[in-house]
Amino acid sequence: MRYKDTLSLSRLITVCIIILLTTGIIIFPQEVLEASKRGIQLWFNTLFPSLFPFMVATYLLIELGVVHFIGILFEPVMGPIFNVPGEGAFPWMMGIISGYPIGAKITADLRCKGKISQVEAQRLIAFTNNSGPLFILGAVSAGMLSKAETGFFLLAIHYLSSLTVGLLFRFYKKEKKVHGKKYKNIIKKSFQQLSLIQKNNSKKIGLILKESIMSSMDTVVQIGGFVILFSVTSQLLELSSLLDLFTKLFKPFFKLIVFSPKLISAFLLGIIEITNGISRIGLCSASLKEELALVSFLIAFGGLSVFMQTVSVISSSDINIPIYACAKLLQGLFAFIYSVTFYPQMTKISAYTQTVFNPISYNITNSFWFKSGPYLCAFICILFILFNIKLFRTKEN
Repeated sequence: MRYKDTLSLSRLITVCIIILLTTGIIIFPQEVLEASKRGIQLWFNTLFPSLFPFMVATYLLIELGVVHFIGILFEPVMGPIFNVPGEGAFPWMMGIISGYPIGAKITADLRCKGKISQVEAQRLIAFTNNSGPLFILGAVSAGMLSKAETGFFLLAIHYLSSLTVGLLFRFYKKEKKVHGKKYKNIIKKSFQQLSLIQKNNSKKIGLILKESIMSSMDTVVQIGGFVILFSVTSQLLELSSLLDLFTKLFKPFFKLIVFSPKLISAFLLGIIEITNGISRIGLCSASLKEELALVSFLIAFGGLSVFMQTVSVISSSDINIPIYACAKLLQGLFAFIYSVTFYPQMTKISAYTQTVFNPISYNITNSFWFKSGPYLCAFICILFILFNIKLFRTKEN
């Protein structure tokens, strides 16, 4: 009975929120239109071209057995550290390179295809769904904050908090069996397993490619819808008195941690939609320490917009969403603590970072190797597609 009451209450709250949003859209049609345009531009100009190639490539790599190949190679590393199978190295690496929500998407795909168990997927998604370096070094530090020298600090804090959560979640529903067997001739074994998967795969290459494109397009469109929705929500909160109300509620907490009240509204907008919030934090006249601490939390947590994007890509699996939410909140808290703790070390080398890190971050984010991730994945996929074609021709003959 209590469960039903809770469910009814959540449904009632959801209905009330939808009614408020609809009312806001009717009252402020022009402002909502502008917010929708900004959301569409963000999706079409940034998210779609950056996410779609990665999603197609990762689907192909999973279907063609490359993930299992990587899993055997990385089993001795991923097992002892994170208590997950070697396949977990793939979403971890791809999540680091490409950013939200690729890590979650690959983890959910591995779970749906039976490559990992539900507990392993829960451990894995806790630390594999991260922001990409291009977003942190380019968009956040050089763009929104106009302080390129802080990029590597934010990047280090983000990955350190992610690894901390991964180490903690290795104990989630800990079993007697721990991954990390010692393999002999591990490279030979991985190639043998890859060859076996290729032989047992009955799907035609054209069908695999079609499925990868359809699945990736469906996911990217869903993400675009969430971006537009939360862009409109952020705009309506600013136009209404709700943002002022929440700002007053958060004032005691900000006074407790000795942070400027000017940052509250920007931080709250970041909780809803990360890019809008970080942009506002960059415009506040607060100390750099406070700005970096709040930005680190937002990057680690991702905001409700990124959270709902992630929910949309993992909804087909049995991954527990509340536990994932706790993991992201925990990562945000660790990022906040690490940022405040290690900020004095950053200030000691601030003169060096201003003269060196600024051009380095520009060169890295604009270098061929940094931007070659999608092309490298596409090249690997082409190689394995050609390998498949040759294999199928051999089988037919």
